[in-house]
Amino acid sequence: MQGSFPAYYSVGSGTAVVLLHCTLSSKNQWRALTGMLEKQYRVIAVDLYGYGETEMPEQTEDYTLLTEAELVDRLLGRLLAPEERFHLVGHSYGGAVALRFAYQFPARVRTLTVFEPVAFHLLEPGDPGATPVQEMMTELARLLREGERAGAAATFLDYWSAPGSFANFPPRVQQDFARRTDKLALDFQALTRTPLTLEDYSRLTMPVTVLAGTQSPLPAQRVARELASRLPTCRLQFVETGHMGPVSHPELVNPLIAASLTRDAAAPQASASL
Repeated sequence: MQGSFPAYYSVGSGTAVVLLHCTLSSKNQWRALTGMLEKQYRVIAVDLYGYGETEMPEQTEDYTLLTEAELVDRLLGRLLAPEERFHLVGHSYGGAVALRFAYQFPARVRTLTVFEPVAFHLLEPGDPGATPVQEMMTELARLLREGERAGAAATFLDYWSAPGSFANFPPRVQQDFARRTDKLALDFQALTRTPLTLEDYSRLTMPVTVLAGTQSPLPAQRVARELASRLPTCRLQFVETGHMGPVSHPELVNPLIAASLTRDAAAPQASASL
């Protein structure tokens, strides 16, 4: 049992909105959204394992998305009342963690909003979105075996953003990305070893909003469409941006996230799905 607490910031007051960042990022990716929400909500942005100011997990053998979800739950146990419900928002890897959290603790989540959750365990082997990400993961594994940390970080960032993205960062930032590639590999382990299915997630009853970029890689779009087709309370909305939209185009994405938080006005409390 992992027993640590993650780094976070908490600002504002009112109903809590919990924000989970993408791979190789941190809680600070949400600063613009926080500024938009903090006058109406209490905003809690969390550093997931190995990112920002949160340490790597002590144990990694059986690491899945539930490991991350339990990390977030331990923090919220300190910050919120035991039965206090909150809005949950996640981007990419953070979106996959948010899905897993909502499944594990459904009665706590008022609304779930995810921008392209990369829950690749939901794609069947023959799905057209499965092959590209498997090829990228294979290349990442090769680079990491050979100690090419910068190359692994570049492969990852250039795939999800655009070719040359890694090279455009200052050397200090490149070095920080390279330093975190051990966690990058662990993220992929969590995404592929989590045993839940679309049928499992279809039991969620809280309002779910899935946002996706029109210019995003196929694997992320496929997960978004599959979730929208199977979750009974899910609304899918496309944005004119790519996978990194919450970071690269917050002016387009953040208003949609803010609007999604109002969907629970008439929604019943979610019932347990386990």
